[in-house]
Amino acid sequence: MTTKKTTTMIYKHLNFKNNSSGMSKLFKSLAHSLRISPTVENKILATKVLEWDEDRAHLNLIYHASLGKAPIPLSTLSEKQKVSIQESFITNVVDEQTLKDESSSLRDTLSKRKAKVNKWHNSIKDETDPLRVFLAKILNEKAIFDVENEIDELSQFSFDRKKQKTEAVRKFLELHNMVLENKSDLSRNKIFVQEAFFKIPSHNNVRISTADSISNIYSFYKENFPDYPIKLIVFHGDEIGDHPHIFIDGKNKRTGKYDLLTAQKNFVNDNIETLKGEYPNATVLDFSKREYSAKKLQAQYFQSLFYAHSNKMLGNYDVEAKKLEKTKENNARMALIEADAKKPKIQREYSYYNAQLEEQNQALLQVDAELIQRKESIKLITESSRDLLKINKDLAVENKVLQETSRTLETKIANLSERFNLMVERLKDIASSVSVFVVDLMTKNNAQKSRYDIEAKQNAFLQEFETYEPINDTLEKMAETAPNYQIKNEVLGLKKYSN
Repeated sequence: MTTKKTTTMIYKHLNFKNNSSGMSKLFKSLAHSLRISPTVENKILATKVLEWDEDRAHLNLIYHASLGKAPIPLSTLSEKQKVSIQESFITNVVDEQTLKDESSSLRDTLSKRKAKVNKWHNSIKDETDPLRVFLAKILNEKAIFDVENEIDELSQFSFDRKKQKTEAVRKFLELHNMVLENKSDLSRNKIFVQEAFFKIPSHNNVRISTADSISNIYSFYKENFPDYPIKLIVFHGDEIGDHPHIFIDGKNKRTGKYDLLTAQKNFVNDNIETLKGEYPNATVLDFSKREYSAKKLQAQYFQSLFYAHSNKMLGNYDVEAKKLEKTKENNARMALIEADAKKPKIQREYSYYNAQLEEQNQALLQVDAELIQRKESIKLITESSRDLLKINKDLAVENKVLQETSRTLETKIANLSERFNLMVERLKDIASSVSVFVVDLMTKNNAQKSRYDIEAKQNAFLQEFETYEPINDTLEKMAETAPNYQIKNEVLGLKKYSN
């Protein structure tokens, strides 16, 4: 029997509340997921593009209801389409909140919507016509609608101005549900969207197909939370470690309640028995007291259930995902990972930007290795020259020169490595100051202070390394990502040249 390879895996989900903070965080997260380009208006930092590899952008995929039933390349979307998807997350819930705030006019609005549907119904003279029968059914319905089921049924009929009339029926159905419930369940502390992602870290050397990666997280939410629509899936193939992001509607499509978190608590309790293998003492959690311990256990149990779901797919690769054991070493490692995750992506240890720096380090190590190999060759020549002294005394002088050369090379190798590491640190510091300078320009703050800071660091760099060239190379690369021509020129204007 073949032993399965063990791998680590990361699963996380984020909850966004219906308030200004939650909407702002969701907006930024969607901008990252959709790869929306930075502009002065959207306040996305120009350095964001350093978080991924543009040469691998063709590997990114997107699934959204407006784009069809299958994922398509993210690169085929225009900026306008991406922003439209981003804004749709906010506008829908804002509209619902507005309706709730204006509850006094809600029934009047419903009456107007119903009148439009009724007018359509009356325009069909044949009382046996299936479309007229369907419209009569929804006009007379007194209970809550399953909106998506009704829309699916309506889509089977043929009629003029189909898109416009279908949207009119959808709005009527949604308003009907809201009025029937007397008031919307939405409030400022409700979770209206949840984002989740999972990733197998690249150091595990486990590769799974893009289709399996997307299907895994899609099926987990579709099977276990079928009443909460999947609003968006984006697969990122341009970062270190391919992974999908999924965005779930917090609103139950049957009841209209924003109770995804309650459904997830019930999901955990309904599966307690399946967790006994990992947690022998696991019991049904009591959430009525709102204790932190119950919330913490729920998070652990939920993650274990996602692992169990994922392992069904990973079994096809003879791979099994397991959590790290609770050892002192692993706990310290997880603490470092969690601390790293709180940093901006460009500063994370396993970010794409740092991976590029690592490649440069590896190139320098290769040069060092070649120098060491040459040193070994010199050593062999030295040993051979000792034997040749018996034939020609002049070779002794050459042997001494070779030995001095060997020592010089050793010193140069050590100095080069130390000097390179120091240069990289200085360039990182200057790049960070340039990012602050760009933000100042974009937000129309006084950029003079940040400019002075950059110039001071440039001068210090020149004194240490006697050249501005690496700084100028960095400025040219950062200028390429500038949001507009003016800021690009400002960044290029920072370049300096030694006499």
